[in-house]
Amino acid sequence: MSLIKINQKAYENNLKKIITRIGNPSKLICVFKDNAYGHGAKILAPIARLLGIDFIAVKNEKEAYELENFFKNILILSHRPHGNENPKFIYALNEISKIQEYKSGTQIHLKIDTGMHRNGICIEEIENAFLKIDKLKLNLKGVFTHFSSADELDASFFIQKEKFFQVKTLARKNYDGLACHSYNSAALFRAQEMPQDELFRIGIAQFGYGDKNLEKVLSLYAHKLSERVLKSGQSVGYGRSFSAEKNLKIATYDLGYADGLFRYNGKGDLFLTNNKKILGKISMDSFSCEECGDEVCVFNDAEIWANFFNTISYEILVKLHPDIPRILV
Repeated sequence: MSLIKINQKAYENNLKKIITRIGNPSKLICVFKDNAYGHGAKILAPIARLLGIDFIAVKNEKEAYELENFFKNILILSHRPHGNENPKFIYALNEISKIQEYKSGTQIHLKIDTGMHRNGICIEEIENAFLKIDKLKLNLKGVFTHFSSADELDASFFIQKEKFFQVKTLARKNYDGLACHSYNSAALFRAQEMPQDELFRIGIAQFGYGDKNLEKVLSLYAHKLSERVLKSGQSVGYGRSFSAEKNLKIATYDLGYADGLFRYNGKGDLFLTNNKKILGKISMDSFSCEECGDEVCVFNDAEIWANFFNTISYEILVKLHPDIPRILV
């Protein structure tokens, strides 16, 4: 059976480095959405909790309910209001026209559009939003934004920072004790100074991506299904995309694109961590390569596969099927 190994010490070290940078675990919001970026939210939750993390962000209510016993504060980022919101959770208000659909008394964080133009209200709508929040008796607990280009060397990051500073100033004139947060993983390692009046909403950096001083947490393994000698001139897999130039001992391993791997089509050189090349096209449930034992590490750094497939590490990680067992090592 294919397997995901989670390096507990690496995860703990990453969180400790992040906490050191921001100053205190109470200032950290760990983003656990989409099964903790494919790493396994339930397996990581108790580790984060033991390190003092008590605030996480998730995608939806389903994820919130799965983790409610671990964390006091859970922010739901992609919620469609239905009038039966749970008073234990905090809900992102992403669209002002939906505000009347929230249950009275619901805890909310107001999303501000400072330039991402994806979710959130414009700065010009803030006063109107406050009036509606008060009229509908919603419980405003915070305001936040998302940087569109914190990892790009242009001025947009600083423009968004300034806009959010204006929002914080205005919001705190109207409400006491608001939690404000704008810094994501990219902003955390770009900025020279950390804002002292904000929380930090950190996702991918927890898992070792975004800074050279962090450690990769996840390794993906496959296990041997069968082996054989591929004779010179014989091919393996669909479409005969690989043919042996000499007799070659190969094996087939139990991981394919149904498990979340990208479908390698046999073109170009895609290597496993032991520098063995995948031979032929990846199938739905398996791939082939030179025989290399009962267990083989497919990757321990998603950037390698992301670069090959011209995408980002996030996509490689979150596509890993939740049914693949995850264990701490």
